[in-house]
Amino acid sequence: MAQKEYKQLSCRDAGVDCDFLVRAETEEEVMAVAASHGSRVHGMKEITPELQSKMKSIVKSVWV
Repeated sequence: MAQKEYKQLSCRDAGVDCDFLVRAETEEEVMAVAASHGSRVHGMKEITPELQSKMKSIVKSVWV
């Protein structure tokens, strides 16, 4: 079976003690789900450009 490339981001990769992990086909999908999680679970009021840049820098490509 052929593997497919996905983008992945986790709170642990960002240094947060949280088991959240998102894996999606595009970086944009990963960022949208992660922003929603940050708002709901971690009480983040906004994703600043600086935070968005940091989040994008730790998005990984994984093959599943």
